Amino acid sequence: MKHELAIREMKGVYSAIFTPYDASGAVNYDMLGAIARYQLEQGLKGFFVTGSTGESLLLDYEERLSVIRYLVETWGHQATIIAHVGHPSTDFAVRLAKDSAACGADWIASVAPIYYGTTFDGAMRHYGAISNATDLPFMMYSLGGIIEPQRDVAFFDLPNVAGLKYTGANFFSVQQLMRQTDRKVACLSGFDEQFVAGQSFGFQGGIGSTYNFAPGHYAAIYRHYQAGEIAEASRLQAEINQVTQLMIQYENWTYRKSIMRYIGLDCGPYRAPYGPISEQEYEAFATQLDQLGVLQRDAGILQKNSKPLP
Repeated sequence: MKHELAIREMKGVYSAIFTPYDASGAVNYDMLGAIARYQLEQGLKGFFVTGSTGESLLLDYEERLSVIRYLVETWGHQATIIAHVGHPSTDFAVRLAKDSAACGADWIASVAPIYYGTTFDGAMRHYGAISNATDLPFMMYSLGGIIEPQRDVAFFDLPNVAGLKYTGANFFSVQQLMRQTDRKVACLSGFDEQFVAGQSFGFQGGIGSTYNFAPGHYAAIYRHYQAGEIAEASRLQAEINQVTQLMIQYENWTYRKSIMRYIGLDCGPYRAPYGPISEQEYEAFATQLDQLGVLQRDAGILQKNSKPLP
């Protein structure tokens, strides 16, 4: 079957990698490389690039493509690069899919239509055009949507559709959907706080935003679960969920990036409509992280002039 190898190898843990900025607000490629290196050293298999966490719709076209290209050229020799091309415009997404494939991405992914055409028929047209734009395996991204197994199985008849990233809590519906298909599909969970639960429903791994600052936790959770050490996997899940619980208390997503600063990999703030936080606000937040005792300050600092991983 086409893409069978890619599906089989799509196991493990992938970060929905942040897009870091420098003081001027431009993409900080040196920091992007440092983040990628840290996450790979901690056991991640690759990156979901310019997704929601990566501020896809807050980047212009050239920024999105350049982030994808940079990660392919710098880390593509040892990491799986999933290029998220989702956009309200199908034509925009198709163009980005083609260009991402041309620069060497391993997978193409997209959310369903946003704002316009948010119906099942609209999603079929949108996904169909994007999945047919390249020969790469295509991953649908269900972001909090309702899964209707008997209806949604039709998506897997589209060309190159080979995977599903599901960011929701109804694992039972996804399990039913997988039973409706007559072929293998790579299915990864997107609710970080329920990663262990997703594994129990047959998900092959996970893609998440908190994997950025806790890659070692999630790599260990996956490893222990696969070894049958469910109690240890569950313990680690409960531990890192304390950080997730603290993080989601803040409406401003810049607090999510500030956890990267806490571990020594400063990404800058999120772009507007989010805003920067003051130094006083950061220090108060960092104190809360200290009190949890889950993450280590400066754990991700990259030594200057270090060589790429072999």
